[in-house]
Amino acid sequence: MNRDKICFGKTAFLFLCLVTLLSGGQLLAAAGKTSSKKPPRAVYEPLYEVRVTKVVDGDTVDVEFLGETPPECDTSCQRIRLIGVDTPEYYKKVRQPYADEAKEYTGKCLGTNMRLQLDWYTSYKDRYGRLLAYLYAEDGSMLNYELVRNGYGRYYGKFKFNKQNMASFSQAEEYARGLCLGLWGLEDEGASDR
Repeated sequence: MNRDKICFGKTAFLFLCLVTLLSGGQLLAAAGKTSSKKPPRAVYEPLYEVRVTKVVDGDTVDVEFLGETPPECDTSCQRIRLIGVDTPEYYKKVRQPYADEAKEYTGKCLGTNMRLQLDWYTSYKDRYGRLLAYLYAEDGSMLNYELVRNGYGRYYGKFKFNKQNMASFSQAEEYARGLCLGLWGLEDEGASDR
């Protein structure tokens, strides 16, 4: 009889530990034992409905949230930096090669409704306060990925993000390079420098 109680006690303890781990420590917090660590982010981030209101350059846009706003946002309008892609800089006086084309490609999204998704692997904002995100068109295509695959920008893995997306973005750049698409087709070999 004591052996059954011990086995049951061990099983209950293991179950409680598992539930605590899966709940991100919420049971411990409820029991009054709070942790100084931030709770883990959800593995699957929700999608937010947005409208693109301004295109700054190929990898930066302003959006207006059409419904729910992520907790990381201060207002319903937010500047977005697309994760995983770096397009040529678009300055008013001096533009990097292929900056106009990249901005024009992203400009096709202006005024359209899209879905925005954050990435739990990376911080939600960059050092300039821009929200780091993926943007999806109504057909499900991801703008970030399409910019790289069509040669409008380079794969940008300086800041880690979802590992599966990092791998697919890297492959997308190899594809664009291999076919000399977009900026990879420029005669100036400086476009291949990182």
